[in-house]
Amino acid sequence: MERSKFVKTRIAEAFAEFELTPGVPEDIAFHMTDWEEDLFAFVHLYESAERLSNNEIREMIIKFLTHVPNHVAAAKKLAGVGPIEDIFEVGALLDDE
Repeated sequence: MERSKFVKTRIAEAFAEFELTPGVPEDIAFHMTDWEEDLFAFVHLYESAERLSNNEIREMIIKFLTHVPNHVAAAKKLAGVGPIEDIFEVGALLDDE
């Protein structure tokens, strides 16, 4: 079994121990693993920031920000720890003008 499938299975197993609606542990696992490529890109940024151009860094961050937060928000809600909040009060939950 490839590593990403193994991690996805382990996440689902970890949440299956809770009394969640059937299918929810698998949904949490999906939302926490669908952005694996973005995770590796972010790790690459940390490991190679001095070799990346500003454009490469900006593109990497924009891609991360457009894909990952919605998955994390969904996993957070499905795990029963509540909705996303704007704790920094930057208007994160408001539409851009």
